[in-house]
Amino acid sequence: MQAWMIVQIFISVGLILVVIFQPRKAGMGGGIFGGMTRADRSSKFKNLPVLGKLTVVFAIAFMVISLIFAFLLT
Repeated sequence: MQAWMIVQIFISVGLILVVIFQPRKAGMGGGIFGGMTRADRSSKFKNLPVLGKLTVVFAIAFMVISLIFAFLLT
């Protein structure tokens, strides 16, 4: 159980660092109110920059480990 906790901590720290180091985009939050272009909606995982891909990988790993914790603790 402690090994899972250590993995969760490393994934959490990795996710935080990857998000912090991503460059800011102009017009922050423009997509929230419908300001997305067709290219924004049709982008694929392969078109993401390296930090974007790492963010997706860390986020999925974080969710999977969190679900494992939820099942182990119940």
